[in-house]
Amino acid sequence: MSLLSTMPHTCTTKRRTRTKGSLGGSKDSFSTVSENLACWQQSAGDGEMREFEKRGIVVTDKVYFPVDPGVDAGYVLVVTNPQTGATDTLEVKSRAKPDASAGLGVLFRVMCEEKTTDQ
Repeated sequence: MSLLSTMPHTCTTKRRTRTKGSLGGSKDSFSTVSENLACWQQSAGDGEMREFEKRGIVVTDKVYFPVDPGVDAGYVLVVTNPQTGATDTLEVKSRAKPDASAGLGVLFRVMCEEKTTDQ
């Protein structure tokens, strides 16, 4: 069985909508776009972090999908490990890009920053 057919995590994608509050400030709300997408969350490598840092973007994690999840910088991912029940909230920092993966086929990679506040 290949990694493409058995991704270890699941993901909910949420789109951010920014509105103006009554006092003129901005307020974010999130609407769920998709749920239970198969994915694989990993820590970003040093080279990947440096590459994004040169552009003033902080990344801490990367998430692989077997199909294009259709997300960009306006999204938040809530990644769940079904075996432990642990969840991570990640703010998307790049659009999904095809990533050749060691002869296993093509996965779509999204670079993210872990957030400590729930969305």
